[in-house]
Amino acid sequence: MVRIRGIGVSPGLASGKAIVLETRATPIFRLPIPPQEVEQELARLEQAREAAHKQITEVRQRVAAAVGEAFARVFGAHLLILGDPQLLGEAAAIVRSEQVNAEWALNTVAERLLAAFARIEDPYLRERGGDVEDVHNRLQLILAGERHRHELSELSEDSLVVAHSLSPSDAALLHHERIVGFCTDVGTRTSHIAILANALQIPAVVGFHDLSKRVKGGDLLLVDGSGGEVVWRPSARELSLHRRARIELARHEKRLAGERDLPAVTLDGQEVALMANIEFPEEVDTALAQGAKGIGLYRSEFLFLSRSPELPSEEEHRAVYLSLARRVSPEEAIIRTLDLGGDKYFHEVLDKNEPNPVMGLRAIRFCLRRPDIFRTQLRGLLRASVEGNLKVMFPLVSGVDELRQARQVLEDCRREIEAEGHACARNLEVGIMIEVPSAALIADRLAREADFFSIGTNDLLQYCLALDRRNESVSYLYQPFHPALLRLLRGVISAAKDSGIEVSLCGEMASDPLAVPVLVGLGLRKLSMNALAIPEVRSAVRQVDAGRAERIVSDLLNMATAEEIESRLRSEFFSSGPAMRPAFRPAIKTI
Repeated sequence: MVRIRGIGVSPGLASGKAIVLETRATPIFRLPIPPQEVEQELARLEQAREAAHKQITEVRQRVAAAVGEAFARVFGAHLLILGDPQLLGEAAAIVRSEQVNAEWALNTVAERLLAAFARIEDPYLRERGGDVEDVHNRLQLILAGERHRHELSELSEDSLVVAHSLSPSDAALLHHERIVGFCTDVGTRTSHIAILANALQIPAVVGFHDLSKRVKGGDLLLVDGSGGEVVWRPSARELSLHRRARIELARHEKRLAGERDLPAVTLDGQEVALMANIEFPEEVDTALAQGAKGIGLYRSEFLFLSRSPELPSEEEHRAVYLSLARRVSPEEAIIRTLDLGGDKYFHEVLDKNEPNPVMGLRAIRFCLRRPDIFRTQLRGLLRASVEGNLKVMFPLVSGVDELRQARQVLEDCRREIEAEGHACARNLEVGIMIEVPSAALIADRLAREADFFSIGTNDLLQYCLALDRRNESVSYLYQPFHPALLRLLRGVISAAKDSGIEVSLCGEMASDPLAVPVLVGLGLRKLSMNALAIPEVRSAVRQVDAGRAERIVSDLLNMATAEEIESRLRSEFFSSGPAMRPAFRPAIKTI
């Protein structure tokens, strides 16, 4: 019996025989072609595009039927990539100019695009490079005359897929009643495989490095998608424990289903608004179905990414935000302005890359440097604000000057729009993301000029502890319960309350049930998270007494290490029993 740790990305428990999917890389060589064969090579490229379009459309329809239109949206992105001249158009240009084979030309362009995505700091956006890679791999297989590498025949028993990596296309083809879980060597919580596994409601664990090389086909595996563990060749005792845990999990899920329409209210009557973080307006329906009280973070970057190399127009901005406002009405939706930088995607806009993009020209800094891009987005948002339930939020604000400059641009846009005879909200609320230590330390000053705060704990923790979330060598230092972060949170929340403005939290910490007593105890009454995390967090909120949580948090703030804080949390709020998270997590005590 071997217990192996990974990263849990989709909750649940599963057991089954391993199916190991081998990665067969298609060799790509640079082959010169005679001038008279260039048009033939271009025709091959176009035929591959047409075949890929047909395949992706079929996969999209399959996923939409299985798990809904919102999760099939990724394949819509794949279709956009197919039609983007930045990939196939530039590949065709290389075929013409260098007189080389289509495979080599396509690979040259794809490698450059993937390198650009790899430099993106935001994990949600960096993972979208996987879309380019997926489309590229599909095109290469078509050019090589191969079928998709992961098509399975009928399975007669429950099976767990083990692979080095799985693309969205792989996951769609593996949608089968006998596939009960995924395990991959690479991947993150924000990868498409994580999103699709959640949609399919099957456990998935990633980040094993070499599991696909160690496990053999037919080996028995136990998977814990929440705890991020796999038990390889389990003992009789482990099998027994696993069966009991699955029974407890079923009871827990039944209880969550029964609480679906109940409010997120603590035992002493404090209501906590649970909102959703989304990327596309189509995700609103899923969020509302989970009980979301609005959209706490709409990532507008995907409107830009889906249009590259062109920039979205004012009308496109307006249409998207209007759709979002109407879908979520009467609840509110908070739109975060562009959080990209020149090094990350707009290499067409700025003429140089940055050596350290996470500390460079990104988010509000980029927008203030490029007011043409910023104003177009703000004008579209202002014109959509007539619906009355939109708010705007500026990311990565580090000081009062940036907030004042951004507000002035917004006010100038509002006056222009009114002068042109268009309607817009005169009282649009303006908030900022608190995700830089400098902003947290002067939160009292910023609170005088912002209408609300939203705390982005992902970046705030990274900047606070001086670590790179992508660097596995220092990943052990990424501790959400670090006393420094908790003290920063306390200061921001206190400053907001003293100034009478709303404050929420929208980082990964908001989706962790273990963090609920801390966040409630610190005084937060609004949390925004992945919509699929809402049922678990709602359950946790309903089992916490806010008054006692506040008293215990006062003690936690005086502790020296994250380990001490987490240990105290577990002893105070948790006991043995059904999982608070669906898998091997002790239940929170009623206090």
